Amino acid sequence: MVLLGEAWAWPARVRIGMRQDSSSLGVHGATVAREEEKTMKYASIGYGIAAAFVVASAGYATSATAEDLVRIATASTSVAHGPLPLSMADPSIFGNNGIRIEVTNLNGQSANCIAALLSESVELCQVGTPTGTDAIAEGAKLKAVAVVTGPINEIFISKKAAEASGVSPDAPVEERIKALKGLNLVTAAPGTAHYLTLAATLEKGGFTMDDVRYRTLGDVTAMIESIRAGQIDGALWTIGSLAPLLMDDSGVRWISMARGDIDEFKTLPYVTVYARADWVDANQDLVERLHKSYADAIQQLKTEPERTSKVFKDAFFPNLDQALWDDGFNMARQAYLDGAKTTAAAWQQSLDMQVKGTGKNYEAASFEAIVIPAARAE
Repeated sequence: MVLLGEAWAWPARVRIGMRQDSSSLGVHGATVAREEEKTMKYASIGYGIAAAFVVASAGYATSATAEDLVRIATASTSVAHGPLPLSMADPSIFGNNGIRIEVTNLNGQSANCIAALLSESVELCQVGTPTGTDAIAEGAKLKAVAVVTGPINEIFISKKAAEASGVSPDAPVEERIKALKGLNLVTAAPGTAHYLTLAATLEKGGFTMDDVRYRTLGDVTAMIESIRAGQIDGALWTIGSLAPLLMDDSGVRWISMARGDIDEFKTLPYVTVYARADWVDANQDLVERLHKSYADAIQQLKTEPERTSKVFKDAFFPNLDQALWDDGFNMARQAYLDGAKTTAAAWQQSLDMQVKGTGKNYEAASFEAIVIPAARAE
């Protein structure tokens, strides 16, 4: 569904030039030379796409009256990445902080976001948090200048499965989790954020992925039609994607991480804005204003929902069914992180989940080392 755009994935999928199977995971103790080689893989891709950025970003430049131009690559302009596309539609958000932004939407190509950043084609990369921390673990020198979105996934099950469980959609979340046991569920591939979120959800209920009939599926249309046809019982995917099941009453929103159904996931940092560490050091005042701009956008999304919803939808999804838009937008608003900040505990929780998927050492991507002070919450 175009509303949600990028399927946010753990970095097993974004290492340029490396296999995306299990043999590329769990690599420990790489030498400095190998880490530099991996970093150069990002950079070489970035040089290759630099010229394309000039063309791709041309339609997204804001008013020329602002003092500082900042080029931003984003993995998506979906509601999950909402503060940036809102600011693209309303240039005054960054403009009020003396900034003019020029944005390139990479349409889910997260690896190219990091590549563009490392090749200096852009100053900022807005992407799934683990995409950046994985690049850091591989030797990239990056900083997190804003952390904009918390959990953005949810579990839908068919109405038939919900009725057969004997559990109400309003029951305590522990009961709803236990009702998933034995169901035929789909989500993204092992090692992805969606997969690990599903595994962690089941663990909260006292069982594992072996207790459900899991298989990989990443096609949202196929998920929806398979649930309607009774071929699968449910799916975990990005907020709003499965909302068409609500429209015809064929599915039930069973557990929503964005809604805060699971306390432990409430503050997980899902989308982060990265910059090169040397650029941050050389532009500290500008970085502070950039962070404030993101925080201002989030505040507007949360406190002015009617206005910001219209501005956002008119700019990016004018033809989308209003009911579907409202569902996705209202769910996403709950996931935006106040002040564009995250806590040390939430950042570490994200790294711990990432370790489970890759087995790699993320010490270089620690909260204290990477997150700028303005983006740190207590």
